[in-house]
Amino acid sequence: MKDNGTPALRKRQQIQKAGKSMFLWVAGAAVILGICAVLALSLFERISYKQSVINEKNRTVSTLENNIKVAAKLKSGVRVLNTNQALLDTPRLEDSEPVSVILDALPSAANSSALGASLQQKLLSANGVSIEALTVDPIPGVEDLDGNSDSASTTESTDDTSDHITFRFTVSVGSGEANLLQDMLKNIERSIRTINLTSVVIERQGSKITLRAEGSAYYQPAVTADLQNKTVPKGGK
Repeated sequence: MKDNGTPALRKRQQIQKAGKSMFLWVAGAAVILGICAVLALSLFERISYKQSVINEKNRTVSTLENNIKVAAKLKSGVRVLNTNQALLDTPRLEDSEPVSVILDALPSAANSSALGASLQQKLLSANGVSIEALTVDPIPGVEDLDGNSDSASTTESTDDTSDHITFRFTVSVGSGEANLLQDMLKNIERSIRTINLTSVVIERQGSKITLRAEGSAYYQPAVTADLQNKTVPKGGK
């Protein structure tokens, strides 16, 4: 008696075996393809991040090269200023360069107390002139109540009014000594400090002549250049 089902059963088993082998191959290929995709994505992210770092370094190099060029021009400009006859003729500290006069005229810090002392002891103290009132306003947020300058606030302040100090004064002379007021105003005009009188009122009061004035003295907040470390975040953002 022949077993007619045996060849068909074997064929079916072979097909099933081939199907399992094919499934394993496809599954293995899918796993390998997934691993390759993950590795490729990781490699792309690494390359992208390295490129972001390189771009930041290139920008830093470009900035430094530009600063070197600007510094050379600045030095050349300073040398030219040191030959300026007006600066050469302006009194200054011994052994100091003529360009230092500009720095003295425009201080790097707001120092209201020093301005007040200069007004009281030098600019307004002409012979025969009496100082009746003098007020110098400290800059809020830049100076404390004692008139001391806060350098951090000075360099970071963006207020449009933070680059000048306002003041007011009242002086008087005898009724026949108006020329003394003129001499006092000339003292202010000749001052190395940058001063602008915005209001001047002169009036006669009995036996004396009174001058009331308002003005501003300017300063230029100091600017510093510091090297800093910058962290480049992943993704280049």
